[in-house]
Amino acid sequence: MSVVSVKVPRWVKEKMKEYEDVVNWPEEIRKSIITKLEELERERAVREAIKLLEKVGPAPPGTAARLVREDRDSH
Repeated sequence: MSVVSVKVPRWVKEKMKEYEDVVNWPEEIRKSIITKLEELERERAVREAIKLLEKVGPAPPGTAARLVREDRDSH
């Protein structure tokens, strides 16, 4: 693992010390960072998908009905 240091206000560190027997702060901080990264990755994936869909453009009129008809006829 790599080390990342974070500066927090003194009062935050004092409060963290009050709960160090209850909370595993390094683990909580890791979880928070990972959660934020996953959120950012999902947002990026959505933006990229939207860009791809914008390039495709709409389907020609009647496409949905044709595809439904083809599917029904294939059974």
